[in-house]
Amino acid sequence: MKKILFIITLTTGLFGFQSCQKTELEVTNLNQPSLDVLNSESGVIGYAKGFYKIGFGDQYVSSLDDGLGMGMLLIVQAFHEGMGDNVFVPWGNNSFKFADNPISVTLDNGTKVLNPIGAGQKAELQLRNDRAYGASNAFLPEWTYMYFLNNASNVLLSKVDATTFSGDAATKKKVLQGWAYMWKGYAYARIGSMYIAGVITDKPNETNGNYVPNTAMVTEGIKYLDQAKTIFAGLSANEAFTSVMTNIIPGYMQTTAEFGAVTPAAIVKNINTFKARTILVNKRTKDMTAADWTTVLDAANAGLGATDYPFLVKTYDDNSKSVIDKDWGSFGSYTAYNDTYKVSERFIQDFNPSDKRLENNFELAASAIVNQRGRSITFGTRYELFDGGIGNGAYTYFHYDYGVDNFYIGGSYEENELMKAEALMNTSKIEEGLKLLDGVRKAQGAGLPATVGVGLSKTQALEELRKERRIALFMRGLAFYDLRRMGYADPVASGGGRKNAWVLDASGVLNTKATIDYSYMSYWDVPQNEIDFNASTSQTKLKGTY
Repeated sequence: MKKILFIITLTTGLFGFQSCQKTELEVTNLNQPSLDVLNSESGVIGYAKGFYKIGFGDQYVSSLDDGLGMGMLLIVQAFHEGMGDNVFVPWGNNSFKFADNPISVTLDNGTKVLNPIGAGQKAELQLRNDRAYGASNAFLPEWTYMYFLNNASNVLLSKVDATTFSGDAATKKKVLQGWAYMWKGYAYARIGSMYIAGVITDKPNETNGNYVPNTAMVTEGIKYLDQAKTIFAGLSANEAFTSVMTNIIPGYMQTTAEFGAVTPAAIVKNINTFKARTILVNKRTKDMTAADWTTVLDAANAGLGATDYPFLVKTYDDNSKSVIDKDWGSFGSYTAYNDTYKVSERFIQDFNPSDKRLENNFELAASAIVNQRGRSITFGTRYELFDGGIGNGAYTYFHYDYGVDNFYIGGSYEENELMKAEALMNTSKIEEGLKLLDGVRKAQGAGLPATVGVGLSKTQALEELRKERRIALFMRGLAFYDLRRMGYADPVASGGGRKNAWVLDASGVLNTKATIDYSYMSYWDVPQNEIDFNASTSQTKLKGTY
């Protein structure tokens, strides 16, 4: 049952491995790699190392995926941050200008300014959900990379038991199986968190037309995360574990200088944090029950701490060392150079007065950007990002130097603490939640007065939480999830939108009481690129709604 998006992954994984570990795998004809090269310990471990190239993209993938080679860290993160209104992207590439363009803005004086470049996000993105649009189909990148990653996991699982390992073979096999289950869970969870439907496929290079709702995809993702967690929880950081993990995590992912070592316990904590996120972002906040908040809190309580190893990517000048091609840059560098991505006025608005993260990382530009390229008045800002950081020794709020960038592809200590804080606040433990929020601000050097002990109401505490998630988790690809689950992405007529927003009007005058009607899709359509080669055999809806 051949289907394009899944079949590509095998060759992509082998190319990615070649770039990381050229001395361990010899393929005579790089244009015709095969599974035979995986019939050895070094081949299987090398393939596992290639997961980062497969799932997060670089120049090795671009020749196969129609211009998607900049990948998760440049394109997909930008969609999430742009639609979350942390940044704006006025360019036509990948249909960014349609994806993060609200349908209207009502200014302080009551004037309603309509989206000038189309009929709104839903209509414009669905119009371009066609193979004829190539990489301009916004629905395509995240779907493609996550199914690349899922199929790579399937390939690895199919080879582990059939491979002879030296030394402590049982531990080595369990590490590789846990690795594959973890990334399968990650891939399914992300598909379920962004698309209205998906396909569950657990055999290498095969798929099916049984599309299932996003809720089923989320459930399947959590199932595999739990399987991975069970495996890693049963391991110790012995020689076999350390040997395999050192060889499957590329150098640009090794972060022991800043965080703790990669241990089974650290991986379990990463899984718990990502599980908590997956549960949190896939239910509207207003619909969360006490039981839901307890589930999130339980997972986060077993999640990442300040000194635990997180999964992240660094950049290097040498392309052979990094998943991020220095010639293309990364989401962070394209924002920091104030080139492709621009800092939103709404993001700046959410800093509290005297927050040193604003002072140390953002500045007034020489001249304001106003309605850039005539795309929308939300495509304007007075601010730009510069490379500051807070200099506290443990973290920098933001840098964009090669070898210094930390681009999180999983959870982080800050995200984990803020999920705990939100769960506590929503279960009548306001002060306990505020204490965690204050801890994140202290860790990032915000220099803000404590929120604990000043008598904030639940509503006030949750507003501080909302702002802190935007600021502390900037560029971590979470902003749209929050906009959606908190109701802001919904049409104003349905109770959504953002009120009292900062917007520069067409004359460059700052409005501070504007109302933004985003009217964004909650979950995206299945890409037509998939449906054309993998027709649905189910009754599941494949098109999203508001």
